Amino acid sequence: MPGMSDPASTTALFVADTHFHLRPDAAEQRRLERFLELCELAHRAGHLVLLGDLFDFWFDYPHFRLRGYEDVLQALDRVRTAGTRLHFVGGNHDIWAAPYMRERYGCEIRAPHSDLAAGGLRVRLCHGDGLFKLDWDYGAFRTVVRARAGIAAAKSLHPELLYALSTWLSGRSRCATRDEAEVIEQRAAAWLASQAPPGSGPAWDLMVIGHVHHGFVTEANGRRLAALPGWLGTLGYAVLREGRLSLLDFDRDPAPDLG
Repeated sequence: MPGMSDPASTTALFVADTHFHLRPDAAEQRRLERFLELCELAHRAGHLVLLGDLFDFWFDYPHFRLRGYEDVLQALDRVRTAGTRLHFVGGNHDIWAAPYMRERYGCEIRAPHSDLAAGGLRVRLCHGDGLFKLDWDYGAFRTVVRARAGIAAAKSLHPELLYALSTWLSGRSRCATRDEAEVIEQRAAAWLASQAPPGSGPAWDLMVIGHVHHGFVTEANGRRLAALPGWLGTLGYAVLREGRLSLLDFDRDPAPDLG
């Protein structure tokens, strides 16, 4: 079983920005089915890392949570049963799911980022919203969803109203970043270059993020930053094995050798 291996040397799978809805349409249903297949692949990995916005909307009220996502949650149950360790870093759409993910799957909560030893590397996990100052038009929304006062205010709203507001903001945040690949890569490279080299700054070799809906890898000062492609236009994910990170498309690329 994967869980019996040295955690620092095991293979890790990364995925973000699937943006599954409580009420999926036909197009999303296909993406969901492919994600369930990815979860089956994860049975052979040491880690499955969910880097935020897995759910397009999540909010836990004091005595109930909104009904939905059962196919995803049950698939993650099977991943954990197989011995794969699950990690969750909440995004701007599902940060409120973190306590539930900890309770059901044992995911640690270390906002705004988490650290992981896998594939022979020290990996920093971060959703990425606000990292490169790209999201000027939803900065206020980000502040609300990550602040205690914002959570308290949200609990006073009717669930259907909160869901409608989240759905509206969802479309705006995605449109702000999807077609800005060149700007995203430039700002990511500048940000990484500004970080202190390993040994004189935070103890990580590789940072993996989501949020930007554009896959790329950049390197500076002995560190790498990888952004996941998302699971919308392409079914993008990443595999880390023996120090090598590969960005893959679940539709186009053959299944990786996970050892």
